[in-house]
Amino acid sequence: MITVCRVLLLIAFSVFWGGLTFYTGIVVRIAHDVLTDSMVGGLITQRVTHWLQIAGGVTAVLMLWNAALVMKVSRKYGFTLVACSLVLVCSLVGLVIVHGHLDAVIDMDAVEITDRDAFTIGHRRYNQLTTIEWISSLTYLMMTLAAWRHVDARPPMQQT
Repeated sequence: MITVCRVLLLIAFSVFWGGLTFYTGIVVRIAHDVLTDSMVGGLITQRVTHWLQIAGGVTAVLMLWNAALVMKVSRKYGFTLVACSLVLVCSLVGLVIVHGHLDAVIDMDAVEITDRDAFTIGHRRYNQLTTIEWISSLTYLMMTLAAWRHVDARPPMQQT
């Protein structure tokens, strides 16, 4: 059970965090350079971020499962992993809400932003939440590695 959880978590985490890092760090910048129209680049981002949020949700479930397994051996590590997971979940919920607000000020037929001020504020919040999402996920990864070392150092009878 532990191995299955770990493998699934690593796969999901790789897709989610790796995708988030690659997309926000590289693809967005290239899209804006190549497309020369930030609105078109933004429309692509609008669709991609939907999938990143789904990947984040799946990953968060697996993160909580892992935290529960770790909690059986170490409450300290388990609670830390739960805390990181909950920060991620809250940031994902915030991203979904802000995404809805951003969608509301984009006229898809005219391919234009109907309220530039609301969009700018929403986009800033979106970027802030994405940063929280990224940092909490990285923190979770580092704490997971430490937790797994701790769990694996225990005699087999004490592991679940």
